[in-house]
Amino acid sequence: MAGGEGRRGMDLGRAFSYVFQDAQWVKKGLIALVMVIIPVVGWLILFGYMLRIMRQTALGDDVPLPEWDDFGGDFVRGVKGFAIQIIWSIPVLILTFCVGVLSGVLGAVAERGREAETINLILSLCGNCLTWIFSLAVMFVTPIYLTRFAVSDRFNAAFELSQIITEIRSSLSSLLIVLLMSLVLGFLAFLGIIMCFVGILVTSLYAWFVQAHLYGQIRRRLSADGESIVAPSPLMPTA
Repeated sequence: MAGGEGRRGMDLGRAFSYVFQDAQWVKKGLIALVMVIIPVVGWLILFGYMLRIMRQTALGDDVPLPEWDDFGGDFVRGVKGFAIQIIWSIPVLILTFCVGVLSGVLGAVAERGREAETINLILSLCGNCLTWIFSLAVMFVTPIYLTRFAVSDRFNAAFELSQIITEIRSSLSSLLIVLLMSLVLGFLAFLGIIMCFVGILVTSLYAWFVQAHLYGQIRRRLSADGESIVAPSPLMPTA
């Protein structure tokens, strides 16, 4: 474990409060909410905006929030970020497909007897558990590969495996904290259902803002410890 892991902890309070330290947080938050409502295009623009937040946080400049003045750039970044997520999720997608096919085949066989039905149930449970474990593994390393792209604006930076492995080893405790916080944030966002449709949109959006900051913190700590093996792009607009 790197020395930085012991010297500096994750600033969870900052992740939850930084949004409200921007004097224009209401305006910027409402624009983000509009992006949530617009299918596909709005979602990708919002993803690109969150990547800018990750970058600003990684560079130690999380306030004010980025201006909404680069919709085209945010869209392009969002498309690239989404493609990166899909590529990293390929093992999970393949495993999910295989489990689904196996479950379907065994389901047909299970109609012939109780023993086959029991085997189908056990194998399905094992397959789903394995899929869940793989999904958690991808979530665990997401802050590393996604912030590499967010900071450098280089698509290939998200797939430089030797450097990524080095950074993962230097950030194990931080990555675990962010993983647990991501699960908690997902649960809190789900609670928005109690406040109906608008409620879940607001709580989900806020959870994304918090998560983006936490991701950026990991990259900033790697840079502070001299272990971030990615150079920031000077071209991406910030606040």
